[in-house]
Amino acid sequence: MTEATIATTLLIDFVAFLGRRGLGADTVCAAAGIDPRWLDEPNSRLPASAMERLWAAGERLTGDPDLGLHSAESYNPGALSIVGYVILSCRTAGDALDRLARYAPLLNEGLHVHVDHAGDLTTCRFGAAEGVQSFLHHSPRQAIETLAAGIVLTLKRLANQQSEPPEPVSVGFCHAAPADTTEHRRLLGPALRFDQAENSVVYQRTALAAGMLSADPALLEVFEGDARRRLELLKARGAVSGRVQSLLGARLRGEVPSLASIAAELAMSERSVQRSLSEESTSYREIVDEVRKGLALSHLSRPGSTATDVAFLLGFSEPSAFTRAFRRWTGASPSQYKLA
Repeated sequence: MTEATIATTLLIDFVAFLGRRGLGADTVCAAAGIDPRWLDEPNSRLPASAMERLWAAGERLTGDPDLGLHSAESYNPGALSIVGYVILSCRTAGDALDRLARYAPLLNEGLHVHVDHAGDLTTCRFGAAEGVQSFLHHSPRQAIETLAAGIVLTLKRLANQQSEPPEPVSVGFCHAAPADTTEHRRLLGPALRFDQAENSVVYQRTALAAGMLSADPALLEVFEGDARRRLELLKARGAVSGRVQSLLGARLRGEVPSLASIAAELAMSERSVQRSLSEESTSYREIVDEVRKGLALSHLSRPGSTATDVAFLLGFSEPSAFTRAFRRWTGASPSQYKLA
């Protein structure tokens, strides 16, 4: 069975959270058996087992049994990468919940999220995905509680001033109740149940009509298009194109890695990589273009970024070449995109 992968941004954000608790990155990585170089690769993916070790090390080093809840309380939506940008741009809380379910594998391939609308209620169910090897099958508590708290707290925080922040009708967990549930009730509310048949957060459908503070239909269209493409690539992760895409995302820093260097990392010849990509109806040039587009959208969404900086970061010879490529990708210039 193939091991699930997670977005490296989740690991980076959690290490930063532990840093705010007084734990240095080197100490945390050593305790978890994690290569610290992963902290410099926000556009790559890593085995889910690395995150399992990080949860265990974090709980051991902090002595905090509610580490998942507390990390959700202070997390940065940017840790969700493109999924976070999609959620932030949604029109309503209900739309955000639907998009989380749709793109959850981009965060964690081992995670399954399903949203069901029935009568007056909307139920978000989540747990371990079938068909992949993941720690969520045997050690789910911290990650599952992080997700539940992330949903509840994020939808409250992002409600605009004209909307009542959505409050859950109930929150349920499959795992047994810990000895002390004070923090659970503080963050998740009183309608909390353990030893349930499924993990879930339930809302009144009317509550999820709450408008989002950062709603932006134009950006949502761009971000969601990128998320769909990334999801398609992820589904083909066993194929060569998916592996090439992952390596490019991690290595593209100031210059585009050569096909020869990528082929060497894959332990393949250049000709074999080219042949495999052709069989998958793509090419190295097309994948480079796709990765550049995703990174450009991500970098330009950050405060203080400039088109010139992003152009050179993505290996363009000059800003004008980047501007032409960006217009081809989005129909807008980088400056127009940042003002949108």
